[in-house]
Amino acid sequence: MRTVFMGSPEFAVASLEKVHQLTDLQAVYTQPDKPRGRRGKQLEPTAVKKKALELGLPVHEPKRIRDDEVIEQLRSYEPDAIFVVAYAKLIPKVILDLPKFGCINVHPSLLPRYRGAIPLQASIFNGDTETGVCTFFMDEGYDTGDIIVMRHTHLGEEETFTQLSQRLALVGADVLGETIELLQSGEEVPRLKQPAEAEGGYTKPIKKEHLQVDWTRDSESVRNHIRGLAEVPAAASTLANGDSLKIGLATRAPEEFRGKPGEVLDIIKGRGPVVACGTGAVVLEKVKPAGKGWMDGYSLWNGKRVEKGDLLGAPQRASL
Repeated sequence: MRTVFMGSPEFAVASLEKVHQLTDLQAVYTQPDKPRGRRGKQLEPTAVKKKALELGLPVHEPKRIRDDEVIEQLRSYEPDAIFVVAYAKLIPKVILDLPKFGCINVHPSLLPRYRGAIPLQASIFNGDTETGVCTFFMDEGYDTGDIIVMRHTHLGEEETFTQLSQRLALVGADVLGETIELLQSGEEVPRLKQPAEAEGGYTKPIKKEHLQVDWTRDSESVRNHIRGLAEVPAAASTLANGDSLKIGLATRAPEEFRGKPGEVLDIIKGRGPVVACGTGAVVLEKVKPAGKGWMDGYSLWNGKRVEKGDLLGAPQRASL
């Protein structure tokens, strides 16, 4: 089976390897290299591009997937299927109709739940205890096509975005392998039609302002927000002096802690500062102050960067 692969981030690499292993992979399409460093003079290739070059595969990085020359190039590969994993571009109908089996997407949620850009983060933000991965035939809608294979998996209450992404990348590759075997079997491929309405709505890309921790929310929502962004791009707040603070891990604080939202109530030795929320409190166990690397929360306290009575999220001390 002749195939083309489209994808960009680390999440898509395991799926790329699976397609390369099971099919006659003709080419890989990915996002263009992005500037990196303070001056932006260095270009950073996507994780998919790095792996594709390692595998000796042709790589294309079009800025616009719908340009005529890109479409003709795709047509020249005569793909039986195009596999799309976190490519971050809307595929036009002319490309969807090119392959014999169509275009097939790997999506890290239990569709129709969490269609859109951030299904992994959304499942953590909402405190879900189950998630999964599915493959589906792409149509002109946004994650609305008929489902081929769906795999359910438990979502741990302490699991972070980084951990979940790494784990579901492997599950996704396995689900994609099962899908490829179905396509190659010669038998009719199952198609489960999705309802029109997205369960939980469409998830939208995360913007910088979405990173800020809202300390007025209950402690479980704050904890889920932090682990849903850990460690990239990472939840954010500010110290009492106005310096920025990234938060990579927050855990439940003992129930007796109560205070003004954002107030540093105490320090738990070996863990970190206890910070009050709208209800309850959390312990900041992994943090990254401005200009520093990641450190445990207790080191933040020992370094005198935070003190009891500080109010996070506002450049002032909490009133006593």
